Amino acid sequence: MINTTRHRDRSGSAASPYAVFLLLLLTLAGFAPDAGAALVRQLEGSGQFHSYIDVVNRWTTEDQLDVLVLVEVSNADLGYREDRGKLVGRLNLEVEITAPDGRTVQRTNRVRTLPMTSEEAGTRTLSQVFGVILEDVPIRSGRLVCEVVDVTRRREGVMNRYWRNNYVSSGVIDWVVEEGPRADRGLAIEDPLFLAHAPMKVWNPDAVAGESTTTDWLHDYVHPSRRYGLEQEALQLVFPVWPVAGGIPLDQSLPGLRVQASNADMTYVVNDTIEFDHRARQALLAGRPAWVFYELDVNQLPEGSYQLSLAPLGGYGRAVVAGFDVNWRLEGLGRHRDLVLGEGVSIFSGEAERQFRAASLIEQEKMLEEFWARNDPDPDSPINSAYLEFQSRIAYVRSFLGGFGSEGALDDRGEVHLMLGPPDEIQSKRLPMNNRDQDDARVKVFEKGAPDREGVASKGTILDSSQAPHETANGIPMPYSRLAEAQRQTRQFSASHNFGFELWSYDSGGYSLFPNRFSMTSLGSRFLFVDRTGSGHYILESSNLVQGDD
Repeated sequence: MINTTRHRDRSGSAASPYAVFLLLLLTLAGFAPDAGAALVRQLEGSGQFHSYIDVVNRWTTEDQLDVLVLVEVSNADLGYREDRGKLVGRLNLEVEITAPDGRTVQRTNRVRTLPMTSEEAGTRTLSQVFGVILEDVPIRSGRLVCEVVDVTRRREGVMNRYWRNNYVSSGVIDWVVEEGPRADRGLAIEDPLFLAHAPMKVWNPDAVAGESTTTDWLHDYVHPSRRYGLEQEALQLVFPVWPVAGGIPLDQSLPGLRVQASNADMTYVVNDTIEFDHRARQALLAGRPAWVFYELDVNQLPEGSYQLSLAPLGGYGRAVVAGFDVNWRLEGLGRHRDLVLGEGVSIFSGEAERQFRAASLIEQEKMLEEFWARNDPDPDSPINSAYLEFQSRIAYVRSFLGGFGSEGALDDRGEVHLMLGPPDEIQSKRLPMNNRDQDDARVKVFEKGAPDREGVASKGTILDSSQAPHETANGIPMPYSRLAEAQRQTRQFSASHNFGFELWSYDSGGYSLFPNRFSMTSLGSRFLFVDRTGSGHYILESSNLVQGDD
């Protein structure tokens, strides 16, 4: 239906003046994307697992609007049940749009995956893609909520099991759509549907002209995550273009469409044009929408997030803007999103952390790669020893120090281990036998030369819990510490005063892989972690590095 590749120019170092001019033109010429355009970036669902959610508004008639919600979930993030020797997952896709006046439109789609082997079910390079259509939506703005419920997996905890709370991935957006499919002047481009591995060359555009894109054969290729590169070498789109009411006059030219893809910082821009062929022109002349199929080879695109702009070349009409990602690293395909997020929030802080959290998954991977390149101790070596050591620390934290998730280390011991490595000495008491064991540990935090007072007799014959460690009779006195005494006074009547604790000591400040809040000194640093709940989750209560010295 179209002839692509009429004109294409790429800039690999800086955006060309023409590209910048085009962006300005899109805004000033009257066809800047309005609030009803599709999500520039796909919505990412979060919760107990991760999902990609794409929302596509599609006009079927002049006044009838369908909303297509597509979801993509990695196989490894789903729960399964055995069925005839294979594994089958079951999901509920629940979508609801609530208008400002309280009206709601909702739809639920129950999904059953195809039977899989254990290897297929456990991989991150294979995904499940499914969707739901909200037909003839009467509202034009509101709050769209999408929930993906894994009905085969219950959340952890007695109450969750009692109330049958399942694993859920959810996303929420403010949703707005234009009042009609046509522009007052010029052509109007509708939301693009992203595809992957579609047989574009063998498709006959006449088969879908004038029909909805929700036919089953097209659904086999939808790509909600919009990730290209290793997963798919060609960016593929399908979208309708509407003429003005009454059609295009015979004596009016149809210059086609402009396509531009630019990365986040505008250092690389691709410009392309689309010309309508005879069949598309006939549809537009008759006042019917013309379906456009477009394909762009991404082999020349650097890795990162891109903004895609589609606009009429005539200078009038309605444009649309969307986003997609390009990934060229194999590890980016199989890595759990929680590990990416956890690593980022562990090493970034302040404004850098805010930017990291707001970035797409591909951009987050890119930020991490650039960070470790800057902190590579030997850039001439093909192996970044600092990065490998950090991954080793993450593995240790996940196995032995409380776990690691999307917010980094789940236990304060894990955070210190990530920043400084293993301590030179650990004094651990899971079940203290003396009511002043924890008090002694507090003194040792601020007094490196404080003695070890093992047993009961060494602490003195008076075992009053209000007695300070340095106030002892017939025992070994501890040095007086102003900070330790202030903490003891605060904590001596708490329920966790006799709970388990660990005292970590670094003789020379530990081994920092990059500057962080624990790497401010090369002198000895000590950390006291207390199991306040008795569940094995340790909280950092005292540190000479964080709280200073006496």
